[in-house]
Amino acid sequence: MVYAGACSTSFEQGQKDLKHLADLEIKSERIRRATTRNGKTRLALMALLEEAFLDKKLPDQLRGGPADQDPPPIAVVMGDGGKYQRFDRDQAKPDSGSFWRESRVACLLSMTAASYGSDPQSDLPDFLQDVSIAKKLAKIGHVQGENPDSQKKPGEEDELPWQRGEMLSKEVIASSRNWKAFGPKVASAAWYQGFGKAPQKVFVSDGSSAIEDLQAQWFSDYTSVLDIMHGLSYSLAAARAIHRERDAAWQFYKQFATWIWRGEVDKVIAALADVQVAMGDPPEDAGDSDPREIVRRAWVYYTNHRGRMNYPLYRQKGYPLTSSIMESTVKQVSRRIKGTEKFWSSEGGEAVLQLRGDYLSDSEPMANHWRQATTNANGFRAYGLSG
Repeated sequence: MVYAGACSTSFEQGQKDLKHLADLEIKSERIRRATTRNGKTRLALMALLEEAFLDKKLPDQLRGGPADQDPPPIAVVMGDGGKYQRFDRDQAKPDSGSFWRESRVACLLSMTAASYGSDPQSDLPDFLQDVSIAKKLAKIGHVQGENPDSQKKPGEEDELPWQRGEMLSKEVIASSRNWKAFGPKVASAAWYQGFGKAPQKVFVSDGSSAIEDLQAQWFSDYTSVLDIMHGLSYSLAAARAIHRERDAAWQFYKQFATWIWRGEVDKVIAALADVQVAMGDPPEDAGDSDPREIVRRAWVYYTNHRGRMNYPLYRQKGYPLTSSIMESTVKQVSRRIKGTEKFWSSEGGEAVLQLRGDYLSDSEPMANHWRQATTNANGFRAYGLSG
């Protein structure tokens, strides 16, 4: 029942799934109660573990871990956000008139070490030079893309064509907490996975300030890697702002992309600065589509993240260069909680987010949950004891 409630697209669909797959006639409301109750139990346990983690001294938080947990050769943390609608009946309608809120999701990846003597792929991959990648980059960078079609584009696969360490396992943490409150939850989960003791630690993100702040506070000793696809999206946007003619813009993008791939970000920054001088600074009321503003944003982005774009070194060490695994995980979480007709209470939404992360985690924490539940069972129906 709980699996159906947490993994089907709705409690009603969970009811249908149980009927067709297990020949069980169980009402959706009963599935909802069981899901929420067990989600809250999991949240209570996570809160106790988090409290125990926060009570540890800072050196242990950063570099320690459970004695019985072997650290992975490479520990990777990623974070991103999704959307869902929240509505508590005892609260007034939001001032914005919208019930949409952000969900926070993190991935903890254990990877094998894959260090190379030198950069294993110093040349820009062909697919990043092909115009078909423009649609992907345009979507990431929120700029005008190519004409859509149904054919899958190069680079849209989860596995991108460059070498890295092999992923051993993935743990997923999902919550409705804001980024500041989400940080200790992620850090606690990473500690219990032995990440603090890992010989190599990597934090990959898209460069958003909220996620950067989370890393600075809780994962400060991790190597920070900017998702290269997000980095390239700013190059495409700047190239299109500089050149209206398509072929000229694409050639400009390929030069930027080559520099970024080789870790020569300072060349991109200098080129954008020269273009800005030629175009002039954007006025204070410049819109997002103003070419001068697009160039300025790209220059600021690369200037701020230049220390996170040493891609030749990351490839040499076998680190991941993208957060594609993170993005696909957000979609898996959103498949359950996001929808124009889905409204969650604060408690119910948090409980289902917890369970969704649990069921997406390779360590299968729900298996241990059920063992504990069986051991502690007393024969009473928990939802019938109140009121």
